[in-house]
Amino acid sequence: MNNLEFFNRNEARDFINKNKPMAIIPTGSVEQHLNHLFIGMDINSATKIAEELANKFSKNTIFYRPLNVGIAEHHMAFPGTMTLRVNTFIGVLTDVVNSMIRGGITKILFINGHGGNTEPMRTAMQNINLEMKGVHSNIDTSEVRSHIDYMELLNKDSEIDIKYTSYWEMHDPNFIKEVIKDPNYPGHAGEYETSLGLYLFPDFIDKDLMKNKPLGTANHATKEKGKLIYEDLIEKYSKLLQEMFN
Repeated sequence: MNNLEFFNRNEARDFINKNKPMAIIPTGSVEQHLNHLFIGMDINSATKIAEELANKFSKNTIFYRPLNVGIAEHHMAFPGTMTLRVNTFIGVLTDVVNSMIRGGITKILFINGHGGNTEPMRTAMQNINLEMKGVHSNIDTSEVRSHIDYMELLNKDSEIDIKYTSYWEMHDPNFIKEVIKDPNYPGHAGEYETSLGLYLFPDFIDKDLMKNKPLGTANHATKEKGKLIYEDLIEKYSKLLQEMFN
Protein backbone atom coordinates (compact mmCIF):
# COMPACT_ATOMS: atom_id res chain seq x y z
CA MET A 1 0.00 0.00 0.00
CA ASN A 2 1.24 3.47 -0.87
CA ASN A 3 0.55 5.56 2.22
CA LEU A 4 1.28 9.18 1.39
CA GLU A 5 2.55 9.89 4.91
CA PHE A 6 5.43 7.43 4.56
CA PHE A 7 6.81 8.69 1.25
CA ASN A 8 9.71 11.08 1.25
CA ARG A 9 9.31 14.05 -1.09
CA ASN A 10 11.20 12.45 -3.98
CA GLU A 11 9.21 9.22 -3.70
CA ALA A 12 5.92 11.13 -3.61
CA ARG A 13 6.86 13.23 -6.64
CA ASP A 14 8.11 10.28 -8.68
CA PHE A 15 5.18 7.99 -7.86
CA ILE A 16 2.58 10.65 -8.63
CA ASN A 17 4.27 11.82 -11.84
CA LYS A 18 4.79 8.29 -13.14
CA ASN A 19 1.61 6.51 -12.06
CA LYS A 20 -0.97 9.33 -12.00
CA PRO A 21 -2.63 7.57 -9.04
CA MET A 22 -6.09 7.92 -7.60
CA ALA A 23 -6.23 8.99 -3.95
CA ILE A 24 -8.36 6.88 -1.60
CA ILE A 25 -9.36 8.83 1.49
CA PRO A 26 -11.37 7.39 4.41
CA THR A 27 -13.58 9.58 6.58
CA GLY A 28 -15.54 8.63 9.66
CA SER A 29 -16.03 9.63 13.26
CA VAL A 30 -14.86 9.11 16.83
CA GLU A 31 -18.09 8.66 18.77
CA GLN A 32 -20.06 6.41 21.09
CA HIS A 33 -21.26 3.14 19.58
CA LEU A 34 -23.55 1.91 22.34
CA ASN A 35 -22.02 -0.39 24.96
CA HIS A 36 -20.53 -3.12 22.79
CA LEU A 37 -18.69 -1.36 19.94
CA PHE A 38 -15.60 0.79 20.29
CA ILE A 39 -15.59 4.57 19.84
CA GLY A 40 -13.39 4.49 16.73
CA MET A 41 -15.58 2.06 14.78
CA ASP A 42 -16.56 4.48 12.01
CA ILE A 43 -13.16 5.80 11.01
CA ASN A 44 -11.46 2.44 11.40
CA SER A 45 -13.99 0.50 9.33
CA ALA A 46 -13.68 3.03 6.49
CA THR A 47 -9.89 2.88 6.84
CA LYS A 48 -9.83 -0.93 6.60
CA ILE A 49 -11.81 -0.81 3.36
CA ALA A 50 -9.63 1.97 1.96
CA GLU A 51 -6.41 0.14 2.88
CA GLU A 52 -7.63 -3.11 1.32
CA LEU A 53 -8.37 -1.31 -1.94
CA ALA A 54 -5.07 0.57 -1.84
CA ASN A 55 -3.28 -2.76 -1.47
CA LYS A 56 -5.31 -4.40 -4.22
CA PHE A 57 -4.65 -1.55 -6.67
CA SER A 58 -1.22 -0.55 -5.38
CA LYS A 59 0.17 0.62 -8.73
CA ASN A 60 -2.72 2.99 -9.33
CA THR A 61 -3.66 4.35 -5.91
CA ILE A 62 -2.35 6.33 -2.98
CA PHE A 63 -3.83 6.17 0.53
CA TYR A 64 -4.22 9.14 2.85
CA ARG A 65 -6.24 9.65 6.06
CA PRO A 66 -6.40 13.35 6.91
CA LEU A 67 -9.07 13.19 9.63
CA ASN A 68 -10.27 10.82 12.33
CA VAL A 69 -13.04 13.10 13.54
CA GLY A 70 -16.35 13.77 11.79
CA ILE A 71 -19.66 15.53 12.40
CA ALA A 72 -21.06 13.97 15.57
CA GLU A 73 -22.80 16.72 17.54
CA HIS A 74 -25.78 14.39 18.03
CA HIS A 75 -23.58 12.01 20.07
CA MET A 76 -22.03 14.60 22.40
CA ALA A 77 -24.01 13.44 25.45
CA PHE A 78 -21.45 10.61 25.69
CA PRO A 79 -17.92 11.46 26.90
CA GLY A 80 -15.19 10.39 24.50
CA THR A 81 -17.14 11.51 21.44
CA MET A 82 -15.37 14.07 19.26
CA THR A 83 -17.06 16.38 16.77
CA LEU A 84 -16.25 19.00 14.18
CA ARG A 85 -18.46 21.83 13.01
CA VAL A 86 -19.92 21.19 9.57
CA ASN A 87 -17.99 24.06 7.99
CA THR A 88 -14.75 22.84 9.56
CA PHE A 89 -15.20 19.29 8.24
CA ILE A 90 -16.10 20.43 4.74
CA GLY A 91 -13.36 23.07 4.77
CA VAL A 92 -10.62 20.62 5.71
CA LEU A 93 -11.64 18.09 3.05
CA THR A 94 -11.91 20.85 0.44
CA ASP A 95 -8.37 21.95 1.27
CA VAL A 96 -7.16 18.33 1.11
CA VAL A 97 -8.71 17.92 -2.34
CA ASN A 98 -7.18 21.18 -3.50
CA SER A 99 -3.75 20.10 -2.23
CA MET A 100 -4.07 16.74 -3.97
CA ILE A 101 -4.95 18.34 -7.30
CA ARG A 102 -2.16 20.92 -7.03
CA GLY A 103 0.22 18.00 -6.46
CA GLY A 104 -0.92 16.16 -9.57
CA ILE A 105 -3.64 13.82 -8.21
CA THR A 106 -6.87 14.47 -10.10
CA LYS A 107 -8.97 11.43 -9.15
CA ILE A 108 -10.09 11.14 -5.54
CA LEU A 109 -12.39 8.61 -3.89
CA PHE A 110 -13.68 9.26 -0.38
CA ILE A 111 -14.88 6.23 1.58
CA ASN A 112 -17.06 7.39 4.45
CA GLY A 113 -17.93 5.36 7.54
CA HIS A 114 -20.18 7.76 9.47
CA GLY A 115 -23.80 8.66 8.77
CA GLY A 116 -23.47 12.16 10.21
CA ASN A 117 -21.01 13.10 7.47
CA THR A 118 -23.17 11.92 4.60
CA GLU A 119 -25.68 14.68 3.91
CA PRO A 120 -23.33 17.64 4.51
CA MET A 121 -20.75 16.15 2.15
CA ARG A 122 -23.31 15.07 -0.43
CA THR A 123 -24.40 18.71 -0.64
CA ALA A 124 -20.87 20.05 -0.60
CA MET A 125 -19.41 17.60 -3.11
CA GLN A 126 -21.05 19.12 -6.17
CA ASN A 127 -19.60 22.51 -5.26
CA ILE A 128 -16.18 21.02 -4.49
CA ASN A 129 -16.12 19.30 -7.88
CA LEU A 130 -17.14 22.46 -9.72
CA GLU A 131 -14.77 24.64 -7.72
CA MET A 132 -11.78 22.39 -8.34
CA LYS A 133 -12.55 22.13 -12.06
CA GLY A 134 -13.09 25.88 -12.29
CA VAL A 135 -9.87 26.71 -10.46
CA HIS A 136 -7.61 24.08 -12.00
CA SER A 137 -8.94 23.74 -15.55
CA ASN A 138 -7.81 26.10 -18.29
CA ILE A 139 -11.16 26.87 -19.87
CA ASP A 140 -12.51 29.68 -22.01
CA THR A 141 -15.77 31.05 -20.57
CA SER A 142 -16.28 33.76 -23.19
CA GLU A 143 -19.11 31.81 -24.86
CA VAL A 144 -20.88 30.83 -21.63
CA ARG A 145 -24.49 32.06 -21.56
CA SER A 146 -25.90 30.30 -18.47
CA HIS A 147 -24.89 28.35 -15.39
CA ILE A 148 -25.91 25.17 -17.22
CA ASP A 149 -23.44 26.00 -20.00
CA TYR A 150 -20.77 26.64 -17.39
CA MET A 151 -21.30 23.31 -15.60
CA GLU A 152 -21.30 21.42 -18.88
CA LEU A 153 -18.08 23.16 -19.88
CA LEU A 154 -16.43 22.29 -16.57
CA ASN A 155 -17.45 18.65 -16.78
CA LYS A 156 -16.47 18.21 -20.43
CA ASP A 157 -13.25 16.19 -20.79
CA SER A 158 -12.12 17.13 -17.28
CA GLU A 159 -9.46 14.96 -15.66
CA ILE A 160 -10.76 15.91 -12.22
CA ASP A 161 -13.06 13.25 -10.76
CA ILE A 162 -14.00 13.41 -7.08
CA LYS A 163 -16.48 11.00 -5.52
CA TYR A 164 -17.74 10.83 -1.93
CA THR A 165 -19.29 7.50 -0.97
CA SER A 166 -20.64 6.01 2.25
CA TYR A 167 -19.72 2.35 2.27
CA TRP A 168 -23.11 0.94 3.31
CA GLU A 169 -24.64 2.53 0.20
CA MET A 170 -22.51 0.33 -2.07
CA HIS A 171 -24.53 -2.86 -1.53
CA ASP A 172 -27.28 -4.12 -3.80
CA PRO A 173 -30.60 -4.03 -1.86
CA ASN A 174 -31.15 -7.72 -2.57
CA PHE A 175 -27.83 -8.55 -0.91
CA ILE A 176 -28.90 -6.73 2.25
CA LYS A 177 -32.28 -8.49 2.28
CA GLU A 178 -30.51 -11.84 2.18
CA VAL A 179 -27.96 -11.08 4.90
CA ILE A 180 -29.47 -8.54 7.32
CA LYS A 181 -32.69 -8.91 9.32
CA ASP A 182 -32.66 -5.38 10.74
CA PRO A 183 -35.31 -3.24 8.98
CA ASN A 184 -33.44 -0.12 10.11
CA TYR A 185 -30.28 -0.96 8.14
CA PRO A 186 -27.64 0.39 8.30
CA GLY A 187 -28.58 1.63 11.76
CA HIS A 188 -26.12 2.59 14.49
CA ALA A 189 -24.19 -0.22 16.20
CA GLY A 190 -26.93 -2.61 15.12
CA GLU A 191 -26.83 -5.89 13.25
CA TYR A 192 -25.07 -4.57 10.13
CA GLU A 193 -22.33 -2.54 11.79
CA THR A 194 -21.77 -5.00 14.62
CA SER A 195 -21.39 -7.87 12.14
CA LEU A 196 -18.72 -5.88 10.31
CA GLY A 197 -17.04 -5.14 13.63
CA LEU A 198 -17.02 -8.82 14.63
CA TYR A 199 -15.22 -9.65 11.39
CA LEU A 200 -12.76 -6.75 11.24
CA PHE A 201 -12.14 -5.95 14.92
CA PRO A 202 -13.12 -8.99 17.05
CA ASP A 203 -10.84 -7.96 19.93
CA PHE A 204 -12.65 -4.63 20.36
CA ILE A 205 -16.22 -5.96 20.55
CA ASP A 206 -17.80 -6.67 23.94
CA LYS A 207 -19.53 -9.91 23.00
CA ASP A 208 -21.13 -10.41 26.43
CA LEU A 209 -22.90 -7.06 26.29
CA MET A 210 -23.80 -7.66 22.67
CA LYS A 211 -25.58 -10.92 23.49
CA ASN A 212 -26.90 -10.39 27.01
CA LYS A 213 -27.82 -6.70 27.10
CA PRO A 214 -28.39 -5.75 23.49
CA LEU A 215 -29.54 -2.31 22.49
CA GLY A 216 -31.21 -2.48 19.11
CA THR A 217 -30.47 -5.48 16.90
CA ALA A 218 -26.82 -6.20 17.73
CA ASN A 219 -27.69 -9.68 19.03
CA HIS A 220 -28.47 -10.71 15.44
CA ALA A 221 -24.93 -9.88 14.35
CA THR A 222 -22.38 -12.55 13.44
CA LYS A 223 -18.82 -12.65 12.20
CA GLU A 224 -19.99 -14.67 9.19
CA LYS A 225 -22.36 -11.88 8.16
CA GLY A 226 -19.51 -9.40 8.61
CA LYS A 227 -17.33 -11.38 6.24
CA LEU A 228 -20.05 -11.40 3.59
CA ILE A 229 -20.56 -7.65 4.03
CA TYR A 230 -16.85 -6.85 3.80
CA GLU A 231 -16.24 -9.03 0.75
CA ASP A 232 -19.21 -7.48 -1.02
CA LEU A 233 -17.90 -4.00 -0.22
CA ILE A 234 -14.49 -4.77 -1.69
CA GLU A 235 -16.12 -6.21 -4.81
CA LYS A 236 -18.38 -3.19 -5.31
CA TYR A 237 -15.62 -0.67 -4.64
CA SER A 238 -13.25 -2.52 -6.96
CA LYS A 239 -15.74 -2.05 -9.78
CA LEU A 240 -16.06 1.64 -8.97
CA LEU A 241 -12.28 2.08 -8.98
CA GLN A 242 -12.03 0.39 -12.37
CA GLU A 243 -14.64 2.79 -13.71
CA MET A 244 -12.77 5.78 -12.35
CA PHE A 245 -9.44 4.52 -13.75
CA ASN A 246 -11.00 4.38 -17.20
